[in-house]
Amino acid sequence: MNTIIDPSLPTRIHRIYNELASMGSLEPSQRVNHLFSELVSISMSRSRGEADEVLGDPAVSAIREGLWRVCSRGEYELERHWARRIAAADDPAAELRSFPYAVNYEKLTRLELSGLRGVRDEPPRRVLFIGSGPLPFTSILLAERLGVPVSNIDADEDACADARALARRLGLSEKLGFICADALSCSDLSEFDCVFLAALVGMNRREKSRLLHHLHGVMRPGALLLVRSSQRLRTLLYPEVDIHGMAPFEPLLELHPHDEVINSAIIAERPGATGSPADAVTC
Repeated sequence: MNTIIDPSLPTRIHRIYNELASMGSLEPSQRVNHLFSELVSISMSRSRGEADEVLGDPAVSAIREGLWRVCSRGEYELERHWARRIAAADDPAAELRSFPYAVNYEKLTRLELSGLRGVRDEPPRRVLFIGSGPLPFTSILLAERLGVPVSNIDADEDACADARALARRLGLSEKLGFICADALSCSDLSEFDCVFLAALVGMNRREKSRLLHHLHGVMRPGALLLVRSSQRLRTLLYPEVDIHGMAPFEPLLELHPHDEVINSAIIAERPGATGSPADAVTC
């Protein structure tokens, strides 16, 4: 049976992309928020057949990577706005809970922690999040729920500064550490039991593969890598990572939410015998 799709979807996607890409700034505003909300709405609850038809449309195919870069810019501006708003609030913890995507982060982190418990009896003792951004929401949740220190790496100096200020205001400076560096410059990540890789770190298959091979060389054998991905029309917002293309890591589990949570996740292991953690991260 042929899939019947809404013929306006590719046109709508192209219109949204063109308008966002032409904006000088993607800081939160009524128009920017509306366009991203429309794009999120399009990405949700579509059948596989409909998603394949839309993603196979030449006009949509031509702008896929451009969409990811626009989403990356928009996500950065949204997080920066809220990180500064939360840090300036009289009650930063309450303000953090009012972040528009707080529930999504809560659900995704809960799902990922369940996945980690499913593949490893012992919870991670040291965690690294690569691509943490100005508002390291996942790292905050990991530190609170695991009760362990979480290190964060981001290449953007302003993002690191905002994240540090936020951690201080939330009383989490002892639990959250921040390193401003490109992940590809890190030469020793052997102290970490688990490394999270944000969905928008590596915008295409070549960049993602380069990251995986680098991380394989600097993580210790037996450590876990959690890579955020997406599926179906959610790949309009975030790149999809092929579980069969995780080499040189060994994939263990793939998680695909079917609610309002956008990201999928792949949990993989750095092959080899488990060794002793090193003293410190070297970037």
